[in-house]
Amino acid sequence: MNLADLGVLYGLAGTLGGVVVYRSQPQRDARALGAALLSAPLWPLWLPVLFASQRAERDLQRTGASETEAALLEGHAAVRNTPLEPLLPRAAVDRMLRELRRATERHAELSNLLSKKGFDRAAAEERIARLEQRGASPRTLASARLHLENIARLQSLAARDQRALEELSELVAALRTQLVFARYSGSSPGEASDIVTEVWARVEMLGTSSDGAPFEWEAAPLAEEYALGQARPDRG
Repeated sequence: MNLADLGVLYGLAGTLGGVVVYRSQPQRDARALGAALLSAPLWPLWLPVLFASQRAERDLQRTGASETEAALLEGHAAVRNTPLEPLLPRAAVDRMLRELRRATERHAELSNLLSKKGFDRAAAEERIARLEQRGASPRTLASARLHLENIARLQSLAARDQRALEELSELVAALRTQLVFARYSGSSPGEASDIVTEVWARVEMLGTSSDGAPFEWEAAPLAEEYALGQARPDRG
């Protein structure tokens, strides 16, 4: 096979790739056509990104995942079957997803609970004021104040979980783009490994707040080793 034959095959593959990209677009308009035309000569780079995105989308459809979960799946897809995969192996992603979903469900339950009448902080404060005006017994007042204190603690816990989930969401989004950049630019994975370590720290915080005991995982040390060029291909 000579160079001309290879050129013909490359052109055919590019044409087919352009058709695939065009048909994969949600709306087949001028923008979709532009994406298809751009992908034709660049199909070796474009199609892996497209397929990775579609694979992550299918995973989301099956699991009903959130945007944060989507970013994790897409980040893993970006490094799958590459030397960067030890940074974010599938086993690590699955563990992160489990903890994230558990924390999200817990926060939703807590928020729903705090929306009920019996957990209204203003009402609890008003009740204490009424009891004091009536000259209620010290034991009655102590119980009412404990109820108010518990509501305040629950609200603080809900606020803390909300902040943690929001911060983790932004961090995972940054990790996804950093992994994609590292893959296609050939740059050092150092920054990505730092973000992976930080993501694990945040996930561990969610795990601790969920059941009171942090879990253990070696992904963070693995990321550090990878950044130093010491990670082994068979790990992860």
